Amino acid sequence: MFQEFEQLEQQIAEHQARIEELQEQMAQAERKKDGVIAFDKALVNLAAEYQMEEEEFFVARGPQIVEWLVSQLNDEEAPDYIQTLKSRVARHLKKEGDSPRRGRRAGVVSKSAEPKLETGHYRNPYTGATVEKKKRNPKALSQWIDEYSLDTVKEWKI
Repeated sequence: MFQEFEQLEQQIAEHQARIEELQEQMAQAERKKDGVIAFDKALVNLAAEYQMEEEEFFVARGPQIVEWLVSQLNDEEAPDYIQTLKSRVARHLKKEGDSPRRGRRAGVVSKSAEPKLETGHYRNPYTGATVEKKKRNPKALSQWIDEYSLDTVKEWKI
């Protein structure tokens, strides 16, 4: 019976030590949070004092910011926003067609580079010729775009 009592006292002491450790970590986190708030206020005050926009500070520190972000990319313990940033950049590059994993051949024009026109009929007022656009631009329509400009050909829709 006394043995159980001693074990319980030992567990209580261990838990109290852990609680104190966690309270110290919480106090450190609070100090850091207060520091971030103070930094933000100081940045706003400096911007006002020197008649600058906050963004100008970031532009001035741009190389250091980029260097830090790049150093975080392969860090497994990097904050979640680093992963978010990586995925956004990857989506943007994919949307632009410039995937970092695949090289693009020089001189190759993608099909998406073709000017977009609405489906319908177009009449050239100079020649009187009519062309129907369904999915892709017909050859004659593409020639008209090259010759007269996309904006002009858009106006020819009937």
